Amino acid sequence: MRTPPGSTGPRRRLTAAATACALGVGLLTATAASAAAAPADHRPPSRTVDISDPDATAETRSLFSYLRDGHDSAVLFGHQQTTEFGVTFAKADGTASDVLAGVGDHPAVYGWDMSDQGYGSSPGTPEEKFDTYVELIEDAHRTGGINTISAHMNNFVTGGNYGDTNGNVVQRILPGGDHNADFTAYLDRVARLAHSITDDDGHPIPVVFRPFHENSGSWFWWGAAHASPSQYVELWRYTVEYLRDTKDVHNFLYAYSPGGGYGGSDDVYLRTYPGDDYVDVLGYDNYDGTDGSQQWRNAVVTDLGMLARMAEEHGKVSAFTEFGESGGLKPNGHNGDLQWYTQLLDAIAADKDAARTAYMMTWTNFSTDQFFVPYPAHGDLPDHELLADFRAFAADPRSLFSSDLNARDVFGRQVRAERHAPSAHAVSPTDGQRITTPSTTVRVRVADAKPKQVYFTVGDDPTRHPLRLDAATGYYTGTWDIGAANLDNTITTLKVRADLPGHRTLAVDHRVALGEKPPLPAGVVDDFEGYVDDTDLRSAYSPYGTNTISLSHDPVGSGTSALRFDYDFGFQNYTGIGRRLDGDWSAFTGLSMWLKPDGSRHKLVLQLVAGGIAYEAYPSMAGTEGGTLRIPFSDFRPAPWDTAHADRRITPQDLADLSQFNVFVNQADTGTTTRGSFYLDDLRAG
Repeated sequence: MRTPPGSTGPRRRLTAAATACALGVGLLTATAASAAAAPADHRPPSRTVDISDPDATAETRSLFSYLRDGHDSAVLFGHQQTTEFGVTFAKADGTASDVLAGVGDHPAVYGWDMSDQGYGSSPGTPEEKFDTYVELIEDAHRTGGINTISAHMNNFVTGGNYGDTNGNVVQRILPGGDHNADFTAYLDRVARLAHSITDDDGHPIPVVFRPFHENSGSWFWWGAAHASPSQYVELWRYTVEYLRDTKDVHNFLYAYSPGGGYGGSDDVYLRTYPGDDYVDVLGYDNYDGTDGSQQWRNAVVTDLGMLARMAEEHGKVSAFTEFGESGGLKPNGHNGDLQWYTQLLDAIAADKDAARTAYMMTWTNFSTDQFFVPYPAHGDLPDHELLADFRAFAADPRSLFSSDLNARDVFGRQVRAERHAPSAHAVSPTDGQRITTPSTTVRVRVADAKPKQVYFTVGDDPTRHPLRLDAATGYYTGTWDIGAANLDNTITTLKVRADLPGHRTLAVDHRVALGEKPPLPAGVVDDFEGYVDDTDLRSAYSPYGTNTISLSHDPVGSGTSALRFDYDFGFQNYTGIGRRLDGDWSAFTGLSMWLKPDGSRHKLVLQLVAGGIAYEAYPSMAGTEGGTLRIPFSDFRPAPWDTAHADRRITPQDLADLSQFNVFVNQADTGTTTRGSFYLDDLRAG
């Protein structure tokens, strides 16, 4: 939803005070909050924009204004790397595209990717890749298209690709981490690209930059099981602050796209939200794994409507940043829904909120083995069977392509950017962090203000510990001497205060655990006995989709606590939780647990990621009696979607290389309910 055009009333901003509970980051500022005016149609666009970079170029400010309120309830269509890879052409020339070949027009939005550590996906040396990248973006801009860039970053610790989740990467690339310099060098390459892409008049080309996407899942090293919400937030803020404030990148808008679905729950979506001063686009990725079901479309519309309402309230842009058939389209004769594109467009357009989505972008046509846009006849290939529907989608006035854009309207609007209110955030320690050393460094960023003093206190102790500005990093820093005797697995509050002129104070409160958590025996995933409360439990597990976990004291398998898992399939067909897992299980032969199912007959999935492969087992949810069961590792099988490893069986070598343990519940056709609760305890190998 867009900001009400012409509205002069203040908006409720997603900075700390408004969202501390939703974010779990504890950031409080002196920024006032108030509700937005009700939306109104057909007003002239606002002359001001409230964006992440108050010093953004005129063209970048204009692009934000256009995306926010400039295209009358029609959605821009986008295609990732549309002129870089395709079925109908062999070599990128900046013009050829499967979309152009299929419908006679380029997409309105061009997607690119900072893969291979920032040099792009085309062949060649790093410099050749970079030059090709620049040319493709500049060619796209000449067609009148809008450019957006995602970032599949390699693992900065192990050297593996973005799917290598080992190494505790996020913690180690944040300020103070031993790989922060490696990450910063990557951002230097991003900045080089930003400064290199210019239009024919020499002006920097605006870009929607979309890093750390789909973090609600755990398939990337920045995903939910590999970074706490506050770590993710601080990584995002560091990225924006370094590019914007240190490298003077002023042609970027920043898109946050954690993935879906959310069942319309904004608090789940905002769990890792970095704040209004760091985000311009509220994005959402969701792929259809149901082959065109009404349930999937309903879920998408519900979530897009939620995003639109939040975007309206906070002056942001809402976008369907990735969509498509899961895994890509299938060969002719194997696609179940031949009106997939038009039915999705109809569903979005029929909802007054979802219809205000700015753009929807699908993924790359790499080859006939994986493609997301149907192609026309080429060589020995006939028209793809969904091409007729995609042409109807393109011809529909509710979808916009390149020729529908007016460059002056997109990039030539005269708008100014609002300045940010003073704010502060603590980079380290992050909220919810467990500190196991007798001392640690406190780092605080104060933005858009010159404080008289910055200091921290701990718990109920009023003693002020001063923080001093480090000119090299821009952080106010100091040492917190905790003392070895206080590392006793307790929770305390780190309270940071920045006193500003005019008797104003910025406040940051972080909840911190001191000392090691009591170690679990070898092979134990969790016995749920060591958690202080539900908040502590939820900090250990990352949600996939919408669900609620809590500590149960009755029923339990043993001890005093078990896990209760509540789910609802109203707008999703699966949901789950996950956590990182370390250790060597090569001496064990199976997994045991206590389970109290809910009699729903839905599909319970236990997923163990070992040796880089996701292996699964499926305990029954048919009964309601609690009991202990054991599943031999020989009964685990690769996840059904991993067809490349379908015949593989778990090995001792795999069990020596653990990375994740996940629990999912999938909606089954035989299911007896749409919502339910089940209980788990004593998860362990043996």
